Amino acid sequence: MASKVKKTVRKKVRKIKKSPAYKLTSVIFAIIVIAAGYYYATYMMPSNTPTYSANQNAEGFYYYTLVDAQDYYYDANNLIGENLKNELNDILNTGFTPTSYAEAKTHLAIADRSLTDPTKVYNVYNGLLVNATWDSVSWHREHVWPNSRLGMERVTESNRNQGSDLHNLRAITPSVNSSRSDRFFSNASGQNQTTSDGGYYPGDAHKGDVARIILYMAVKYEFLVVTDEGLDDDSNPYTMERIQMGKLSLLLEWHKEDPVDDFERSRNQHIYEAQGNRNPFIDKPEYVHLIWEGKTIIEITESDPISSNYQVIFIDLISRKRGLFYV
Repeated sequence: MASKVKKTVRKKVRKIKKSPAYKLTSVIFAIIVIAAGYYYATYMMPSNTPTYSANQNAEGFYYYTLVDAQDYYYDANNLIGENLKNELNDILNTGFTPTSYAEAKTHLAIADRSLTDPTKVYNVYNGLLVNATWDSVSWHREHVWPNSRLGMERVTESNRNQGSDLHNLRAITPSVNSSRSDRFFSNASGQNQTTSDGGYYPGDAHKGDVARIILYMAVKYEFLVVTDEGLDDDSNPYTMERIQMGKLSLLLEWHKEDPVDDFERSRNQHIYEAQGNRNPFIDKPEYVHLIWEGKTIIEITESDPISSNYQVIFIDLISRKRGLFYV
């Protein structure tokens, strides 16, 4: 009797499994499980590897990546345009504790040190390696966004404001500091030089660094203006009437042409430890495209192995069940 009941049950089970409804339910369940796994792996599972990337496509645009929930930029995930710029402004001002302009001497001696010789600092624009210890002769403190264009009086040693922000300060050869003065950045090629339009070219090896510093300042200090217009007007320096810097169009190109390097990453980390904020365009260079170049996240997203694997699973699953809806 028991044997007969078992056979009857098995027969009914086989019949149910062969039904279109059962097949549809099993596929839907499998898809739900796979989607849940993908969501967990992408958004919930802690990552032991950095989520930052400086990979670029053939046109020079940096690929977009999301960051983990504990990451410095988590609140900027999936934002573009003004929303992204505003969120980054909040992030950069949270926990920001500016050092004094005098203290910058000590911090730059570490932040700007050569990766090959820690006793030297790497001077901006001409790339000269000089003794790291401050002696007021080997190097000076360069305002990449010039002091006279920061909407403030000449910076003093005790100032803790936009004039002492370490991200905007670089070690510089004194004679180069004089020739650069407060010129806007303009185009040329090769070594650092003044340009015929009254601007300054930072040099092939420095133009990307300069671009990322200027764009940081434009986000951190909302009153500063990065632009292509009115840059040659030298009236009213050290006032809020002269806060323009650029040229923006060139900076965007330089950002792509001279990619983020290890020197910038090392410098960014030290400054973070010193004043509590980071330069997002070093960590997440793709943000530049989303704020100033009108790109969408989809346009600069590279197919990643996880999503590709799940797409393969979906396609394979549907393929194997392709007779599901035919009876």
